[in-house]
Amino acid sequence: MISFIFISILKAVITWFIITYLGTNLVGMVGRGFFEKPLVSGNHLVTFTSILATIGICFYIYYWWGVLFLISIILIMISRIPDLYWEVRILPKELGVAYPVPKDLIRKAIKSKSRSMPLWDILLTSLTWIALLLLFFAFFTKR
Repeated sequence: MISFIFISILKAVITWFIITYLGTNLVGMVGRGFFEKPLVSGNHLVTFTSILATIGICFYIYYWWGVLFLISIILIMISRIPDLYWEVRILPKELGVAYPVPKDLIRKAIKSKSRSMPLWDILLTSLTWIALLLLFFAFFTKR
């Protein structure tokens, strides 16, 4: 029983890393298409393709893995939205630079904690940890 719990934890952590990488990149591509202004014509194709890829991956996860895995990736995608909004809309105004903000400036802003995090931002960001617990439960109950 203890080895099964350990294996479930290990599977949950590995899966969590994979879907965090996948989910944040997918929502980043979709979100940038909606948050960026002005939208150039090439971004419409990237945004549309990203939306189709997101729907396809969500369908695949639901079909092959189940609803708990689908809820986990959706929670991870939702948790990325406040940071994406800050990166695309708020940070360029704070720094007085045009979007896209260079990565070194984004890293400096993150390290300096120049942004104040409202409560809803903290709650949405914590959804990532809830997704990890949900993944553990999904692996533990899936025998």
